[in-house]
Amino acid sequence: MATRNVETEDRGTLALRRTTSEYRAAAEEQAARVREEIEAALIIARDTREAIERRIADELHAPPGSFRARAQPKAPRRKAAARKKKASA
Repeated sequence: MATRNVETEDRGTLALRRTTSEYRAAAEEQAARVREEIEAALIIARDTREAIERRIADELHAPPGSFRARAQPKAPRRKAAARKKKASA
């Protein structure tokens, strides 16, 4: 759908639609920006995964009774807590 020039002097001319190459260039620019964002997110995800793996390895290799082993909070035992509640009731 090409537009026509308007013949009246006070209106000027209408612009033609963008060419295919202009759309393609805009799409390539957007694709490049998205690729950069994805790459940045992947780097952050890799770093996070490595940090988690290091932490797990540190905890697994910590000797029992060491500072690291004591610093880790243990999950409360539900059965023992339930028995205490029953005993006090």
